[in-house]
Amino acid sequence: MLGIIRRVFHTIERLLEYLAMGMLLAMTAIICYQVVLRYVFNHSPSWSEEIAIVLMIWFGMLSIPIGVRLNIHIGIEFIYNMFPLRMQWMVSCFVFLVIGGFGAVMLFSGAELVEFMTMSTLPATKLPSAVEYIVIPISGLMLIFTALELLFVPYGEFLNRVQAISRETSDKP
Repeated sequence: MLGIIRRVFHTIERLLEYLAMGMLLAMTAIICYQVVLRYVFNHSPSWSEEIAIVLMIWFGMLSIPIGVRLNIHIGIEFIYNMFPLRMQWMVSCFVFLVIGGFGAVMLFSGAELVEFMTMSTLPATKLPSAVEYIVIPISGLMLIFTALELLFVPYGEFLNRVQAISRETSDKP
């Protein structure tokens, strides 16, 4: 059962990664379109900046669980690396608990925010303002799952990851 849940979430995460990549490309294209129209034709569409901002919000929020899974989030590694490996594993477990708690705050507070923002609209596109914020609970749910999955990594697997990372960094010039 856990394997099925894990596969479902990994599939959803992969789809969200592709969605984030598409949003980055769309944001770049929209901004280029806006710049060309503004400086070449002296006319800028009213919707372009608003849509680019929504895409940037979505891209940033969808990138949070991806960054946690790939371990590219901000961390204080100088102190962490001075700990023995068993202590590093325990600190990592604590960090993933905190990250999961933050994901829960994002999920529940984000859902409240979305509900509140359904009453207003974005000025240029007239879309519901909730469109900007619906990504917060989605990202929170994915962050909770990612943190829980990483929290329950056995110590032996943790050692294998640490050794793989140290081999990668020692191979770099």
